[in-house]
Amino acid sequence: MTVAAVDPTSQEYAVGQVVGTLTVAIVALVLLWRLTGSWRSPSTPVGGDPAQTLRETRKRHLLIVGVTVLVAVGAGVNATVSYDPEPRASETVATGPASGGSAGAGAGAPRSVVLPDSFADFRQLTGPAAQQAENDVLGGRKLPPEMKAGYYDKDGDGIVDLFVAVRSAEWDPKTYEDKAAKSISQEFRNFFAGAKAHDVASFDAGQYGGGLSCGLATGEDGDQAICAWSDATTFGAVRLLPQTRLADAAQATLALRNAAMH
Repeated sequence: MTVAAVDPTSQEYAVGQVVGTLTVAIVALVLLWRLTGSWRSPSTPVGGDPAQTLRETRKRHLLIVGVTVLVAVGAGVNATVSYDPEPRASETVATGPASGGSAGAGAGAPRSVVLPDSFADFRQLTGPAAQQAENDVLGGRKLPPEMKAGYYDKDGDGIVDLFVAVRSAEWDPKTYEDKAAKSISQEFRNFFAGAKAHDVASFDAGQYGGGLSCGLATGEDGDQAICAWSDATTFGAVRLLPQTRLADAAQATLALRNAAMH
């Protein structure tokens, strides 16, 4: 049996909640109307006053109509409140400057992503060292062509300490299509599930907004920190090979992101 993944942050999920809420209310109103049918239409007893029976009938009708209106209004308010889908990743609004120097960039503002030669205490490996790092990290596998990768050394021994792979709508239009269909939460769920990560936590995403989360994935030398950032046009994945606290991994990822975004 195939089980479809559910995105509880999507507009469709939120609409489903609204429809479910309204459906329950409609069923309740139909039952109320049917079950009170005989009560709403009393018969005139022998020797009774038909005019009095008519007045009682009208009063009962008004009471049921009033209850129906209250239930309908309550259901409508509840449905309105429950409709709160998470914005799609493509709708992310950044607070930092976009390409061209305009501050307060809106959703989907164009950004240039250039992996830096260095950031914080890390320096990018080049030449044979980078080739060796690629073999060490990927084990002969190839990244998808739409991803750009960088290998960074922290302690100057020429061995990779940090690996990053980035997708951007700047060079891959499909990235923006994917982001228009998913929320950042769903992107992160997919990423960390694929990495078999645990203890995933969210951290400050910094001036470019969006989201930044880190978790732990089992490596050859124990748990290794992996992080991801996402905004309207980019998705970056980072793996720190030495054992690192999540907070330190998040700080390194944020420093890399800030240095790469323009």
